[in-house]
Amino acid sequence: MLRYVELYFKLVGAGIRAQLQYRFAFVMRIVGMITAYSGTAITMWVMLYQFQELGSWNFYEMLFLFAIAILSWGFCIILFFHFRSLDTYILNGTFDRFLVRPINPFFHFMAMKFDVAAFGQFIFSIFIFIWVSIELGIDWSFGKFLFLLASIVGGVLIQGGLLVIISALAFWTTKSEQFYWVVMYPARNLTNYPLVIYPKFVQWFTAFVIPFGFVNYFPAAVILGKETPFFPENIGYLAPIVGIVFFVIAYYIWMLGLSRYKSTGS
Repeated sequence: MLRYVELYFKLVGAGIRAQLQYRFAFVMRIVGMITAYSGTAITMWVMLYQFQELGSWNFYEMLFLFAIAILSWGFCIILFFHFRSLDTYILNGTFDRFLVRPINPFFHFMAMKFDVAAFGQFIFSIFIFIWVSIELGIDWSFGKFLFLLASIVGGVLIQGGLLVIISALAFWTTKSEQFYWVVMYPARNLTNYPLVIYPKFVQWFTAFVIPFGFVNYFPAAVILGKETPFFPENIGYLAPIVGIVFFVIAYYIWMLGLSRYKSTGS
């Protein structure tokens, strides 16, 4: 395990050094991400200017919800975002190189790339957390802070797990990136707003099928003391466990697909 951790940081370090060769592009990607998410936050403010609340959630509570989703997505980008392009490696025949080296193919593929745009998510999220905590007067006890960190880990595993499952489809179909736009993109957009505003079917689907409700809605409800209609009280405490279980299932599906992999010979 320690060998894999050391190897991961070496591979990531090499990737960062390569991207820093183009420093202007490095900075602009970060600025671009901050600008994009700021635009979404402004849209929320405009939407709530007249109505003040959306499903009993006010502007600052929605910003808190949004910040949790963005922070976990930032880590997910670092670890798993390039999985969506697995089909390109399979079609080009370049995936074969991950199978001939004395290292777990899943780990090797995960560690091969580090997306610097994630720093934009981190900067935006941390700023929002500080601002919203002041506005809402959140009492950050050690236990509450620890729960937030565990929930973020769970959110990373849930979002990363879905990316892994989508990428695994390429082992059977040789094409999978289109499923990102059909499944992952809409699921992520749902996390921008509290699930309580959606139909009951959507709420149950995002809790028990593709559990994106555990990415931010349920944990945020615990921290902010919000009610979660149709669900048990404090269900958000299950977020880390749901994340681990969902990712284990995703990993199993990916390895099952790998066992059926046949090179395209490109």
